[in-house]
Amino acid sequence: MRSTRGLAAVIMVAIATLSAGCVGHASDGAGRTPGRASAVGTAAPDALPAGVTPLGSSVPVAAQGWNLELAPFTETSTGASAEPVPAGWVVVRTQARFTNTSGRIAQLPDTALTVRYGPLGRQATPVKDAVLTGLPARDAVVREAPGAAFTAEVGVAIPPQSRGQRVTVTAEATQQGMAEADNLFFEGTLPGKVRAAEDAGPPESDDTEAASASAVLPFGAWSPDRVRVSAITLGPAKNGTRPATADLTVVSSDSRPRTGAGITLRVMTGAGLKDAASLTPALDYPDAPIAPARPATVTVHFSLPATAVPGPVTVEAVDQGERITFSGTVS
Repeated sequence: MRSTRGLAAVIMVAIATLSAGCVGHASDGAGRTPGRASAVGTAAPDALPAGVTPLGSSVPVAAQGWNLELAPFTETSTGASAEPVPAGWVVVRTQARFTNTSGRIAQLPDTALTVRYGPLGRQATPVKDAVLTGLPARDAVVREAPGAAFTAEVGVAIPPQSRGQRVTVTAEATQQGMAEADNLFFEGTLPGKVRAAEDAGPPESDDTEAASASAVLPFGAWSPDRVRVSAITLGPAKNGTRPATADLTVVSSDSRPRTGAGITLRVMTGAGLKDAASLTPALDYPDAPIAPARPATVTVHFSLPATAVPGPVTVEAVDQGERITFSGTVS
């Protein structure tokens, strides 16, 4: 759970960008202008890990006097004022409903939502327009009477091939005067027909055959602790260097959420393992929680000497003191 470290910046960014929706009291629902829904996702896939709740369920926000419910996702459209959506992507929305169960007038907890989709837990792109206005900003004061509810629409964009895939939502709710957030995890499937996944998900935690114990792993393989570095993609050379990107994927344990990526990467080139880059990838922020038994993927950006590639590249990933080596020829 995140503390007050950087909470102001974190929540404002997470809520203003990741959370997009129509905000209002429950009694105002009939007055909102919904997007055109073309499909609806399901509440939950088959079996969920402990601590993960199906979409559509109402969950108490720990000892804060609120219940939070996230509805299954619905495919929708955006208005002319929408923030840019990647070409060809679709927009989906979920309704976040906070109900005051405290028995007294209470202030809505500051809440950040993170939406991840697909077998690798890629982060959805935030969408916002005149209708999808999102959750209140951190400095907004929203109060509800006992038993009353506050409702907002949360919108994100996803690539079309992710239709029908798993979607996991992390909600971090911090009540007024509290230093720590309460982490809630919801899961379901995205609307639409399932297509063949472009990426294979992580092996099961007890699948020892799938998780290679080799001293050096090829890019794209999973370590025994379910850490993965994808193949490296290069850009055109400029000023003696070539921009490079790779995906880092980590997986929470089955019993508890993983706090942040927690990985340091060291990139080396050639047979002599010459240092080229060192970086600490972060998710939405350094201690962002990942749902139990679920992956999260972050794309890392770095540069390689133009004289070293095409050629062999080695990446050492340090995960809580354990060193994992990935290697391959980058062209």
